[in-house]
Amino acid sequence: MQSIHRRSWRRGALMSAFAGLVFSAVTVAAPIELGQAEARLQLAQITALLAGRYDNDPQRFYLEGMKRGKTAPPRLHLEIRRSVKIPNGFDIEERDGSEHAPIARAGTLTLENDARTRQVVMRLTGDGPSCAWRWRKHLASWLGEPADDCANAVGSPGIAGKTLWLADDALWLQNVGAAAAATSAAGAVDIVELGRAHMHECFMAVQARGGEPQIFMGLKTHDRGGTLDIVTKEKAPRKFTLTLRRGMWPSNSGNNLLELLTLTAREEGQPVQASSGWATPDSPRVGFGNEEEVESGRSINARCKRVDE
Repeated sequence: MQSIHRRSWRRGALMSAFAGLVFSAVTVAAPIELGQAEARLQLAQITALLAGRYDNDPQRFYLEGMKRGKTAPPRLHLEIRRSVKIPNGFDIEERDGSEHAPIARAGTLTLENDARTRQVVMRLTGDGPSCAWRWRKHLASWLGEPADDCANAVGSPGIAGKTLWLADDALWLQNVGAAAAATSAAGAVDIVELGRAHMHECFMAVQARGGEPQIFMGLKTHDRGGTLDIVTKEKAPRKFTLTLRRGMWPSNSGNNLLELLTLTAREEGQPVQASSGWATPDSPRVGFGNEEEVESGRSINARCKRVDE
């Protein structure tokens, strides 16, 4: 299922139309009646998979690199944590932007088996629109179909009112109804791919020309476009931004389309990035070392290592 979602925003209008046919075909199924054992298993599988941090920065980066940035959905960052108060409950925070943006909507997700069909039902309540979904297995992912009471949430930011697709490494949101029609009419991508993020601990070392090295340690960010701002301790302080991103690397020729884990450093006010490094997407670490003086008169080294949250 993951490949269908990715093609829908990476291959243009033809694949978007194909994805629409696939989604419309699978979202009209009648409720499924499950046995008790199967119902318990599905509830356990979904609750085990749901928690995490998600961000669509890699999707936006790819579309911008492929010269289709105007079609990209807005940046969205989600954090879903198990509730300490509610069995099979989760706390959810949505930010309309990066992880540094203020919380736009916060709420609670509760999951249970429907009394009649035993299908897994998830309900969202909080300071944003309320909504409920029925989950069922579809190919290699879980499909969350919005219920009728989600109609008031259609077109709103975040997950409310959208069809959800949950897999090991991503959560996809698809517009429905009038919102889907409006997105299509505008020529924009109607599927938001929120990549599941891993947390990393990073360090950066900077040495100014003729100065002492400065080392910044214990910095934490995520690998779906997370950023760290680092300010040097000098008479004229410089600000560097480290960006850690795991996702598809854009290639307009099509010859270098592959997933990478990249780490880049950019100095504020400089036209080009200071340094960068890359690794395979499943690598637990990535870094770079620039022992030569960079344009601003300093050497720079950085590394990020995956850590458990």
